[in-house]
Amino acid sequence: MSYIIAVDFDGTLCENKYPEIGKPNSVLIDDLKIRKNNGVKLILWTCRVGDQLEQAIDWCQDHGLIFDAVNQNLPE
Repeated sequence: MSYIIAVDFDGTLCENKYPEIGKPNSVLIDDLKIRKNNGVKLILWTCRVGDQLEQAIDWCQDHGLIFDAVNQNLPE
C-alpha cells in the first residue's frame, strides 16, 4: 500500500502571510521529509498560481521538500 499526503502551503507549511511567505513550520517540514524518505508520496495543494506558486515551490525546495505533484492528484 502506498500512502499519499496532500499538504497546503499558507498557514500549514509556513505561517500565513499571504501573499508573502511566512516563517517555516519546521516541525511539519522535517516530518514530511522523513515520510518522503520512507516512500510516502507528497502533493503540494495550494491556491497560489503563477509566480506566487513558483515562489512557493522554490521555497519548499530550499527547505528540502520535493513534491511528487503540485495541485494535481497522482495516478495511484
